[in-house]
Amino acid sequence: MSPAVLAGTGPGPVTRRERQLWGALLLVALLLRLFALGDRPLHHDESIHAWFSDHFLHTGEYKYDPVYHGPIQYFAVASSFLLLGGSDFSSRLPAALGGTALVAMAFLLRRRFGVRAAFAAGVLTACSPNLLYFTRFCREDVWSLLGTAGTLLFFDEWLATRRLRDLMAASVLAAVAFASKENFYVLLALLVPSIAAVFWEPGEGIVFWPRIRRLVEFLEATTIALTGALLLFFVVSELCYTLFLVHPESGNPAFQAISYWWGQHSVERVGGPKTYYLPRLVQYEFALLIPAFLWVWKRRRELGGVERFLVTLGVTSLGMYAYLGEKTPWLIVHQIFPFVPLAGAFWAELFFRQRPRDGFDPPLLAGLAVGAASLVTAATLCFAYPALTPAVTKAESVVYVQTTPELKRLVKEIEVAAAAGAAPAASVQGESGWPLNWYLRKVQVDWSLPVEGRLPPFVVVDADKAQEARGILGAAYKEEEIPLRAWWIPETSFRPLQPTPLQLLRYLLTRTPWSVVGAQQITVFRRVQSP
Repeated sequence: MSPAVLAGTGPGPVTRRERQLWGALLLVALLLRLFALGDRPLHHDESIHAWFSDHFLHTGEYKYDPVYHGPIQYFAVASSFLLLGGSDFSSRLPAALGGTALVAMAFLLRRRFGVRAAFAAGVLTACSPNLLYFTRFCREDVWSLLGTAGTLLFFDEWLATRRLRDLMAASVLAAVAFASKENFYVLLALLVPSIAAVFWEPGEGIVFWPRIRRLVEFLEATTIALTGALLLFFVVSELCYTLFLVHPESGNPAFQAISYWWGQHSVERVGGPKTYYLPRLVQYEFALLIPAFLWVWKRRRELGGVERFLVTLGVTSLGMYAYLGEKTPWLIVHQIFPFVPLAGAFWAELFFRQRPRDGFDPPLLAGLAVGAASLVTAATLCFAYPALTPAVTKAESVVYVQTTPELKRLVKEIEVAAAAGAAPAASVQGESGWPLNWYLRKVQVDWSLPVEGRLPPFVVVDADKAQEARGILGAAYKEEEIPLRAWWIPETSFRPLQPTPLQLLRYLLTRTPWSVVGAQQITVFRRVQSP
């Protein structure tokens, strides 16, 4: 029996009710991504991306550097700034729109998995805690996901319909994924076992030679179309990486990208244990991963080729990112995404299967409880505690070294001083240069320690430079320490047991951490006397 039959009705024509449901879902997805989008202060990386985008908009200068990932994000954010002006909101707006488009991509699952499963996959994409949080983030991951999903889905559409526009769409979206983030090379590696899994049949092993013969016949029949698609991929990629041929030296980014990021893997610049992602996956994505694995287990003897492809891609992604030395929470989205269609099929079957005659349905009640818990988890992560500060004893484990709200309040004070005519309005030295380079880009700032005769209303320095600044400033300034960035590292050990079962339960229910929220302190001097 096909997944489409198990997961709901087959695709058929799109009904008016289906259009209305998808329209409502996309509206909800968009609102979830737009609500309070600019409230959280920009993360260190976000501020760099926003600043480079603003610089690109005003100077036209851009050159690929693997440290800051591919050009697609900068094109998108610069376009947003052109239309709306530069702000925290407009810097994240492209990611929010891209995340909404990612939800819409789930519509293309209806032919393979059925109408209901496709819609359930759309709901999961819209409301997954990590997919929601990191599509409200000025990072390149959303474009990588959108390009990857679009490539696979439109290529699958082309296999079924042979419509040239589907193949061209897949080609362009593959170029988007390639020009977004260097994990494109990881994806290429993971596609090898995933495609091999399509050749494997349960109980029959690898059906090798007959399928190889069919593959050769397929390639012979589609050579012209596939060659055109590869050419289109190459042209779009080259235009993006070279900034429309302004920087031809960036036209072959593979060696530069792979050598840099392999180096980061080797030194583990942002390292962590191999199990780094596991507790975070369990904490946030239980409504996605558990149903996906239950679906695979239930259909283990009759998994179709597409299902085998997805589960292999998902499992190898979990293994690969556990192995790689770069451990950052936003990489979670690339690990969970292959499981979305499988989880959608499970949820569709759960809600639309035949009910018990007595009306008591424990699996459905359990599903409703899991769904509600997932929505609460997404809400607390994205709207209740999206930032960290030592002043609030709440922490989300996927919020990573986040700029504190205290810094954003300082920025407003400096902007008020600048509006009153102070020039320079501040002297800034040290680690706070990011994100202050972004926030104070329109304010006259001395990016160094103050000097005699040029004493601004605000001086911001690292804590270890406070004494030197104090000697320059004298008694005319009031001194305060504020947190620049905050983090929570969930320390665990078995001797003694940490966290205890009670501490862990309290954290899961209230987000009160069992260890200290750390912070990097900076010293702020405010002028209280006239110079």
